[in-house]
Parts: sequence; structure tokens; C-alpha cells
Amino acid sequence: MTDQVVSNPIEDTAYPRAGYAWYVVVLLFGTYTLSYIDRYILSLLIEPIKATLQLSDFQIGILLGPAFVLFFVVMGLPFGWLADRKNRRVIITLAIIFWSILTAVCGLAKTFITLLAARIGVGVGEAGLSPSSLSLICDYFPKETRPRALAFWISGNTIGAGATYILGGQLVEMVRNMPPIVLPVFGELLGWQTAFLAVGLPGIVVAIIFYLTVREPPRQERSKTASGADADAPTIGEAFQYVKRHWQSYGAIYLCAIGISGIGSASFWSAALFERTWGWGIGQSGLAMGVALVAAGLIGANFGGWLAAWFIRRGMHNGPYITMFIGCAIAFPSFALFPLMPTPELGVFMLFVLYLGMSINAGTIPSAIVAISPSELRGQATALLWLFTNLLGAMFGPPMVGLITDLFGDPSALKYGMALTAVFYGLIMNVAMLWGYRHYRQSAADLAELNEKRP
Repeated sequence: MTDQVVSNPIEDTAYPRAGYAWYVVVLLFGTYTLSYIDRYILSLLIEPIKATLQLSDFQIGILLGPAFVLFFVVMGLPFGWLADRKNRRVIITLAIIFWSILTAVCGLAKTFITLLAARIGVGVGEAGLSPSSLSLICDYFPKETRPRALAFWISGNTIGAGATYILGGQLVEMVRNMPPIVLPVFGELLGWQTAFLAVGLPGIVVAIIFYLTVREPPRQERSKTASGADADAPTIGEAFQYVKRHWQSYGAIYLCAIGISGIGSASFWSAALFERTWGWGIGQSGLAMGVALVAAGLIGANFGGWLAAWFIRRGMHNGPYITMFIGCAIAFPSFALFPLMPTPELGVFMLFVLYLGMSINAGTIPSAIVAISPSELRGQATALLWLFTNLLGAMFGPPMVGLITDLFGDPSALKYGMALTAVFYGLIMNVAMLWGYRHYRQSAADLAELNEKRP
């Protein structure tokens, strides 16, 4: 398979109707948004959780990063393998149900260990979403319109995070002032525990809607040797070999994504920063951060998708890579400066610029992977992306911030922990993009030439 992937003609079938394809993308956007709401809600509850369970900032960092990320990345490769072979509609449905239940279980936690275990479960469930979603979208849209569809889908991460800040901030303020709820068996639940239940359980309804209304499309753009039986599809080892042959191209994307992931996960501390540094409450900071995130996410991700598609239409097959680089150049300095701003208003502005750069970058990462990956490897190449970026970015970003803050011995030093973490990850991603430019351009041109040879 490893030689055949790059030497055999590509064949495809008719794509589904555009209207229905966009319905599926909108629904996948909704599921992605939901996943980020369930993932981000913890970042708004840092202070009450820390007070209730008597945790350090480093322990909070563990809950924000490794507790979720470790099993998210461990399960990513098996789910990528399944996405390249099995019914993606079923995979996504079961994943939504599982992580939604575990999010609600976070609200029943009474100790650090039980909350840690529940966060691990959320990570396991959400690992099933991205590889299957990307694979579905690629089979619903031809390459000419695919970047826009992928960019719209990926913008669900910023919209989900923004919705968490806006609605979640108000929810947290509301439940903080509510009397405790008493449940049979589980006993008394505090406000932060009720918030987990409120955002987790609706996901089951979304899963049912997805299963009943989405059809599994035929696989597109598969090399002839991989279009037959399931056994002919590439194994995880063969996917690794293909990536290895193009290691400079994939490496640059992965290192860039590691930087963006590290910066993005470090921003989980933003609500705590506003409270500790500028004295804003969760409701006020959540509203400001949410509006900034939603606006920047919609503008950045869709602009990134449009720009990448514009480059491709002009024969620049490395267009997604160039677009990612633009996002890196915007995101790095803005996050390094954000926590050091003298006023919360300037902090919100710098946060908007950060989100804009991150969204431009994140909105085109899927297109960058697709541009150098044959169809039968896209699910696993995406899973490898999540493996490296989350393992080295999202997993270590939050605890790095918490550890630096604890070393200062002062909770108000959170701003220095965030700024230093931004410098570390920002240098990684920008240097990587400069290093990999020439290699990626060649890999994208090679795959485009192969695709043009299909009958």
C-alpha cells in the first residue's frame, strides 16, 4: 500500500447534493460546538472548584490539560482507523452520547480523583468526533469547495468556546447564587456541579438528531487499490510510513498545530486571569471573552477558508499552508501581550486579535492535511495531527501555566505564567512554518498531480 498510495490513479463517484452536504456540515459544526462547550466549561469554574476541592493551580492545570488530553490522543488513532473503514455516522453518534454523559458525571464529582476520571472520559468520547467528521466532509464536497466547508466546520471550536464563555458565564453566575441541589444517592450538589449537568445532558438529544438525519456517503478519491474490501485499506503502520516519507511537510504542520494548541489551551486560564488581575467576575469576563471569541472565530476561520481556496483556484496547492502562516504571525505576539495589558479593556482587544490569528490558522489546518494526504489516509493523518498537537500542546499548556504561577508563589502571577507559555509555544510554531515551507509546497504539488491523473 505504501507505494501504491503515491502511484495509482484516483477514482471517485458523484458527490451528494450541495444543499444536503451543507446541512451535514452545519450539523457537524453543531456537534463540534457542543464538544467545545463540554470541554471549556471547566475553565469558567476554576475558582469554585479550586476552593471546594482545595486544589493548587498545578492540579487545576492537570484537569484542564492532561486529564482530558491524554486519553483524547490515545484514542485518536483507533478512531482514525475506524473512520477510514467503518460507518462514520455511527461512530459520531456514539461518541456524542459518551462524552455528554461523562460531562454530566463531572458534576457529580466529590474529589479531585473522581473529577479527574470523569474528565478522562470526556476526552475518550470527544476523540471519536474529529477524524470521522473530517472524513465525512471530504466525501460530501469536491476539492474546489472543500476548504470552505472544512473551515466552517472547524470554526465550531471557537464558536463552542465563545458560547461557553457567554452562556456559561451567565449560567455560572446564576448557579453560584442558587441554593444547593440535593439528589438521591449523590447528595448535595454545589453550583459548579449543577453547571456540568446543565451543559452535559442536552448532548444526548443532539446525538439522536444526528443519527436520524445524516446518511453515510460513498468514499471519494480513493486509489484503485484501496477502493475494494476493507482489508485493502491502509493500516496504522502504513499510514505512519506514508507520513514518514513526507515527514518535513507533516512535521511543519504538526509543529505549527502544537504551538497553536499550546497557546489555545493556555488561554483556558483567561477567566481566572480577568478575575485575579483585573477584578472582573465570571459573568462580565465570560461575556467579553465570548463575544471576542465568536466574532474572531467566524471572521478568522471563514476568511482562512476563503483565502486557502483562493490560493488553490490560482494553482497554489500550498495555499492552506500560507494561510496557516498568516495566522501564526498574528496569534503569537498577541497572546504574549494579552495577560500583560494594563486594563481589562485592552486585554479583551488583545484576546480578540489572538482569537483571530488562531482561527485563521485552525480553520485551514484540515485543508493543509487534506492537500498532502490521499483520501484513504485522511482519517489517520488527522488522528496523527490530534495525537501530536494535543500530546505536546494542549496536554502541557495549562499545567505549564499553573506550575509557573505556583513557582512565583502568588496567584496574581498568573499573567506571567501565561505570557511565558505563549513565548515558548509561539517560537515553536513560527520557526516550524519557516522551515517546512519548501517541503510542503512539493508534497502538495505531488498529490495534486496524482489526483489529476484519475480517469
